[in-house]
Amino acid sequence: MSIVLNADDSNSPQQGRPRDKNLDDALIRITLDLLSQTGLEGVTMAKVGRLSGIPATSIYRRYPDAKSLIMAAIEDDLAKLQLHLEDHGSLRADLFAFLKMLAEALNPERARMLAGLLLPMHHDPELAALLSKKLEAIRNEGWRGVIDRAVQRGALRAQALEVEPLDDVAQTMIFYQAVVRRMPADEVFLNRLLDTVLMPALQRLGDGEPETNVDA
Repeated sequence: MSIVLNADDSNSPQQGRPRDKNLDDALIRITLDLLSQTGLEGVTMAKVGRLSGIPATSIYRRYPDAKSLIMAAIEDDLAKLQLHLEDHGSLRADLFAFLKMLAEALNPERARMLAGLLLPMHHDPELAALLSKKLEAIRNEGWRGVIDRAVQRGALRAQALEVEPLDDVAQTMIFYQAVVRRMPADEVFLNRLLDTVLMPALQRLGDGEPETNVDA
């Protein structure tokens, strides 16, 4: 499929005009599609140009090589993840909202893309740094935000903020469900993850009565 755009580089930064956002968006979209379908090695400047219908000169003015285009596409995609969660009134409700956000973010296309980056990131420090930065942001803004709110409510002791393996368990199980098992991390799965793994572990650090699933 070819995307036909005005690829005239009169909007080139070299001539003092803003870059064509539609053209940039098309390059990012095609690159993400290729990453999802073929993995890192399947992304070439020639293939992106052919699929987008954008002249090579326009692409190279923006990105000097395939790696810079790939990094820009990954960063653009991960930047779209919304991590700020509202207060839902209880630890369990907040955790469920956080897990649901993760599950929705890990759509089939993004799941395939991330799966294809696992091996390359071990050999590419720049790629590893980009992915690690985003995963750490999810931990700090998502999981830690939920736990900190529970500590402020008095539902958990402050040491709960240091129980990082539970955060890893939550993200890993959702990733495994989506990527390895290729099954949706639906509400049934998320409730089971909460009630059999996360809540029992966290309640050991609580000061009050264990929370129950009021929706069950």
